[in-house]
Amino acid sequence: MDAIDIGAPTPTPLPDAPAKDFMTDAQWETLYALLDGVLPCITSTTSSDVKDKNSGILLSDTEFEALIDDCTAALSNPPSRLKIKEYLEFRPSQDENFRDDCLRSLAIVPQRNQLIKILNLLGGHAGSMLLTGYWTPITQQPTKVREAILKSWATSRLTPLRVLAKALAQMAQKANAIHSPYFREISGYSDVPKDWKPVEGYDYNFVQAPAGTGVHEITTDVVIVGSGCGGAVSAKNIAEAGHKVLVVDKGYHFPPSQLPMTQASGSHHLYDAGGVFFSDSSSMGIACGGCWGGGGTVNWSVCFRLQDYVREEWAAAGLPLFTSSDFDDSMDRVWDFIGASKDTIRQNPRNQALLEGAQKLGWKGGVVEQNTGGKEHYCGQCHLGCGSAEKRGPSVAWLPAAGDAGAEFMEGFAVDRVVFAEDGVTAVGVEGTWTARDENGGVHAPQNTRTQRRVVIKAKKVIISGGSMWSPVILTKSGIKNPNVGKHLHLHPVNLVSAIFGNKDLASWEGGIITSYVDEFENLDGKGHGVKLEPVVNVTWRDGIDAKLLALKYRHIGTFIVLTRDRDTGRVYSDPRKGTPRVQYDTSDFDREHTIEGIIALAKICYVTGATEIRPHLNHLEPFVASDGGKRQAEHQAGKDPEFTDPEFAAWIKKLRVVDNQGPTVMWMSAHQMGSCRMSADEDTGVVDMKGKVWGANNLYVADASVFPSASGVNPMVTVMSLADWISRGVASELAGG
Repeated sequence: MDAIDIGAPTPTPLPDAPAKDFMTDAQWETLYALLDGVLPCITSTTSSDVKDKNSGILLSDTEFEALIDDCTAALSNPPSRLKIKEYLEFRPSQDENFRDDCLRSLAIVPQRNQLIKILNLLGGHAGSMLLTGYWTPITQQPTKVREAILKSWATSRLTPLRVLAKALAQMAQKANAIHSPYFREISGYSDVPKDWKPVEGYDYNFVQAPAGTGVHEITTDVVIVGSGCGGAVSAKNIAEAGHKVLVVDKGYHFPPSQLPMTQASGSHHLYDAGGVFFSDSSSMGIACGGCWGGGGTVNWSVCFRLQDYVREEWAAAGLPLFTSSDFDDSMDRVWDFIGASKDTIRQNPRNQALLEGAQKLGWKGGVVEQNTGGKEHYCGQCHLGCGSAEKRGPSVAWLPAAGDAGAEFMEGFAVDRVVFAEDGVTAVGVEGTWTARDENGGVHAPQNTRTQRRVVIKAKKVIISGGSMWSPVILTKSGIKNPNVGKHLHLHPVNLVSAIFGNKDLASWEGGIITSYVDEFENLDGKGHGVKLEPVVNVTWRDGIDAKLLALKYRHIGTFIVLTRDRDTGRVYSDPRKGTPRVQYDTSDFDREHTIEGIIALAKICYVTGATEIRPHLNHLEPFVASDGGKRQAEHQAGKDPEFTDPEFAAWIKKLRVVDNQGPTVMWMSAHQMGSCRMSADEDTGVVDMKGKVWGANNLYVADASVFPSASGVNPMVTVMSLADWISRGVASELAGG
């Protein structure tokens, strides 16, 4: 692929912000006053740059200068004192870009009405007294009081207040990280990898429906709904077998020249639900791809084969496929095609810390293969799309191969339902709404200004590959009555641990996101349930000043996740008003106990690798900061458990063991959705049979992570692709009369 150096990706504009009239001006001002408590202006009593002293947290001149000294000392390459002063005095809630991001977030969350009721109460004296303990409304309080109110909510005995504090902190920190005029300059963070160069991607020629008022019909052999890891593999196999294939997706394609996107654009264009679905209880934030290529466009290149003990578990449930040579062959074909390898991996400091920590503690772990065809791929922005086109995901490898074999593609097509023949059980196609790009090829103009058309695609076989969020919704809307549809949802629930490594330069946004892992604790119950430890990027909130200082130190922070193989499940269902996925899921006590063990393990890894501050993302737990300046950490002997060699650390671990990590007040995240249309030995216990065919239906299949019989326990990409390989080869054989 020829490369021309133009320096940065082509910008992808956001749509216009939605109308803000779902809240009154007074309610918006109350919200901004609360967000002042999350990320306040911090200033001195004599500063001439902050006119309204009530708008900031006031420190004496001595305290303020000492704070600037601390900030300077904490950074490896600090900016000027003036720049740090400007950063501390900046008030994010008054920034128009910050406000725009909050508006976009609130416009789509289903819990919005609950927040509006609280804001309405806070606007009056009685409501303020009830919720804050102050008769004076929060908009009239000084910022120090606003911060104190947020802190009191975060530790309240009342769950709704703790949930509110968490939601406000997450909203503010996300908006500030994306739009702060200081954050990137001080931390050095960039959405664009070093030495970025544009490359030519595959030249997709998407099917266009002509303008018109009637229903437009298209005919093919196989229609595949979804272009992610399941749909893309299916398309390649069936097209290469000589059958006519049409892949459709509600998302749009973005070529390498537009990738990686900015955080703001990526959240909207590359992910569903503006970046994150939230469960009904607000316990869980769920990230899933919503563009052409699905999750394979935004995932992190991690390649794990399905473990033998999980394969045996699934086979014991009446699915002998998983211990067969057929499944071995499918995994091998996938592995070879994506070029999974660890030969050229270069570890960044965060991944290296995980490996070194495991080695010092004598725990099992290693380097994880990447689907980059043996290329080094030192890129930390793949969650915003891979501009190098080195990640051999659906849009780079599988779908181009399918296109070369004759497959056709249609972006912007949102499928409403599967169409059945008169017998009510034989699938004969799908129906939905197609939305064209605008006249300039963009996708940010309002949909009602772009060509839209109802489309029916007639097909001999229908494969649903919408992922564990959308596949059950489509089946339900199509009239599939199986009560298992949407149930048995697994999410690999995740808790996080952040650590500050002094002024060591981690620059966690550079290099592979996940290239190492620890699997010492993956079988804590003896039945295959436990945790994997992996690196990631995120921060937490304790109070306003702390949040600002933590963001300042972003370059020196390493964050890690505890990925839990969940035994217990939730469900996906269709929002009765919008028709979009809704999720009921709360991590069970059984699974949460395993996660806590993983958090303890990560804390020990951070300890032995020299973290100066260890911060699990849990309420009511102060960070661990060694009182001796890290002397005992430096003297730690390999093979020893620091819980038994450092009394101070042991006392902190004791607190950690009993701390509450129960939702909805603790941050839980998921990037893996599985099992909501699970494969089963009979119709009573699942949605599809061992060939991926929907029980009780003809010519209708599901090929994505939703067919997993239970949680995989590893990042699911390779397993999704392997199952899709098996299912689609069976479909191709049936079409050929085999």
